[in-house]
Amino acid sequence: MQLIEFIINVYMLAFGLRLFMPSASSFSEHPIQRGLYASTEPVLRPIRQMMIRGEPRFDWSPLFAIVFLVIIRGFSMAFISGAPAVEGIIFSLMEVFGFLVNALTILFLGIFFISIESPFGFSTVGHMMYMVADIFLGPIRRYTGRGTGRPDPSPLIGIILLSVIYGLIIYQADIYLNDDATAAVSQVILFSFISQIDFIFDVLFIVILVRTLLSFFQPDPGSPPFQLLILYSDPILAPIRRIMPSTGGLDFSPLIAIFILRFIQSSILPLLQRL
Repeated sequence: MQLIEFIINVYMLAFGLRLFMPSASSFSEHPIQRGLYASTEPVLRPIRQMMIRGEPRFDWSPLFAIVFLVIIRGFSMAFISGAPAVEGIIFSLMEVFGFLVNALTILFLGIFFISIESPFGFSTVGHMMYMVADIFLGPIRRYTGRGTGRPDPSPLIGIILLSVIYGLIIYQADIYLNDDATAAVSQVILFSFISQIDFIFDVLFIVILVRTLLSFFQPDPGSPPFQLLILYSDPILAPIRRIMPSTGGLDFSPLIAIFILRFIQSSILPLLQRL
């Protein structure tokens, strides 16, 4: 069941990307767009034929596909747990929204790293990330500006707003599903924010660990997956390397970075939760 849920989540993310990248086709210049089109078009084409008439200005078929997957997932969760179908659909929506929040959080973090001159920010992967993120961060940048040569605060503001919105949704869902819900809305929002920070640290830990292991095999720096690893890990490792350069050909910065991340997770974040 967990494997099926993971596949559904990945497909919903792919349909979400198609919703905001209607220009993706088999003739797109970017290989990521071509792969996205090839993996989603066999599902979206029948939806267009059944539900969309004429030549609409915007392709809504990815949204129909996401709603369909949410309903199917909700019914399956309700069937397995024995809960009412409505509760299953609500839980499905909550988990899907949580997955979307996590995905956008990591995307926004990457955009922030790009703004502080992280390597490969202007690569194909970096360009695609910036295109998708600008759909969400564009309204924020109207107030923060789009200045160059300085860190872009809009991704960090976006992460905070995501945490607040997700916390409010959790609060409302808890009230709807549990008549005796007593948690204050501020506590739920704080919990949502700390959970997102904890999730970011988990991702950075995995990224640094995978990059360190792959470095022993001399991977191709031009490959998009390795570029992503560098994009997300260099802003953490570079300051450590400036303070403690490698000695005798040994780079201890990944070990120090992992220690710092785990210390903050195990010591500082729990203190914030008790506020």
